[in-house]
Amino acid sequence: MATLSDGAFLFLSLCAQPPGSAAVAQRLSSALPTVPSFDELVTAAEQHGMEPLALAHIDRAGLAIPTDVRDRLRARRTQHAHAAAVRGRVVADVVCAMAQAGVPFLVLKGAALAHLVYDDARLRPMRDVDLLIRKADAGRAHDVLMRCGFRPGGIAVPSRHHHSQGMARTLEGATVTIELHHELMVRTPFVEPRDYDDLIRRSQPFEWNGMACQTLGCEDMLWHVYAHAFVINTLRPGAIRLLSVADLVHATEAWIDRIDWAQLRRQYGRLPRALHVLHDLVPWPPHVAAVLREQAERPATAVRAYPIDSDPDWSMTLIPDVLWPPEWWFRMRYGITAWPRWVWFRGVGHPAHLALSAGRAVMTRLPRWFGLHRTDASQV
Repeated sequence: MATLSDGAFLFLSLCAQPPGSAAVAQRLSSALPTVPSFDELVTAAEQHGMEPLALAHIDRAGLAIPTDVRDRLRARRTQHAHAAAVRGRVVADVVCAMAQAGVPFLVLKGAALAHLVYDDARLRPMRDVDLLIRKADAGRAHDVLMRCGFRPGGIAVPSRHHHSQGMARTLEGATVTIELHHELMVRTPFVEPRDYDDLIRRSQPFEWNGMACQTLGCEDMLWHVYAHAFVINTLRPGAIRLLSVADLVHATEAWIDRIDWAQLRRQYGRLPRALHVLHDLVPWPPHVAAVLREQAERPATAVRAYPIDSDPDWSMTLIPDVLWPPEWWFRMRYGITAWPRWVWFRGVGHPAHLALSAGRAVMTRLPRWFGLHRTDASQV
């Protein structure tokens, strides 16, 4: 995924908000001239899953863009809409089959948020559907997917991974991929793992293609989206997709008066502060901003957000961003709005996270490296 220019990053970040706001439209109008090229803007929108949202904002704001650029965005929107329609029918079959097999599950992230917090589910494209199940049900869930026409696809994962290998089915030219998770996300230093039984008590219902489903409760969903974007990628800070920011923004604005802030602070202490910091990238509507100010330890000084090098191979430009994250990303990762916390995480917390994450990465890859070494030796 190529690194964004400041202009494209700013424009697409503003598109993370729900379309229709006059204030956002005005900001987008000012931001558009700072984008170096329309080709970069569309390419970046495709990489970040933001094409439908970007086009919706452009249309609502009446922004002038070249016809070929608009046609390209419309074509991508049509592709996503077709994929969403097929996905809805396929998942409806899976929901019925899981119920018949007695396999309970929770729908995670975008597959649920598209129907809960977006004005139009087609605004939220997705690569796959994540289902959280009990680890003991993994075999039966896999058999259900096989009976529904799914077959293993994509990268194989080790048995200790937090989800199994993706299962894919292609219908009418669209491929639907489902991942079965037995933990909410990859094990991360200083982050408590969560499984189905931890989360089902606070779940909430939603409807997908006429089928009743369950997903994470508001507080758990906000944490999952935030952590998936900003917490787990200690060694790859540029891996975030702006679609995750859009999920976080849409969910926060939709649920601002429903969130149990005491529970959120108790279970996910950094999250309320991080939501306040997010204002520097995606300005909140006045009511949302007021609520989040109350939940932060103290109002944080504003800091400019800009894109991080997304090179996954640890280039010389990326290493400084890993060792000493840029200020806004650093504050978002650790939920920092006060100086004592800043000093602690700059001097102790972040180096500890970095060391443990690096050690975990080495231990994960060690069997593969050892196996490669043995293979090479046997050929000598």
